[in-house]
Amino acid sequence: MTSLTKQKVFEKLEGFREYLGYLSQLRKESGNKKAFASDFHLFGNTERYLQLSVQVIIDIVHLLIIDLNLKRPEDNYEAISMLYGKKIISERLADKLTKMVGLWNILVHEYGKIDRTRIYQILTTQLEDLEEFQKQIISYLKK
Repeated sequence: MTSLTKQKVFEKLEGFREYLGYLSQLRKESGNKKAFASDFHLFGNTERYLQLSVQVIIDIVHLLIIDLNLKRPEDNYEAISMLYGKKIISERLADKLTKMVGLWNILVHEYGKIDRTRIYQILTTQLEDLEEFQKQIISYLKK
């Protein structure tokens, strides 16, 4: 891996950690599903920081694909799969990230169709998947 790619990935991870911190704080404030869905500050901030977090994942995945000189993926789903194929991330994480890319597509392109209860579920049960991505990428970078 080139030192430039490594530097770019670490810079992306800095922002990622910040977003995860915000999401963790939002999780503490989220209350129950109904309260969350009716508080535009909570769900709006959660949506935004989830969108940014997944964008960082997509950016890092593409940086690694370029660095490894792999073929250009058809889409972000294939890009995630390529990292699993290279044993950079686990199969379980690849499955979870594929779903997160689907969420990102909705947040960015179909924002009128956002299910607030789904956002609440992700906030309260799936932040660990984002943290796991960070751990597996750092582990790869240390090799």
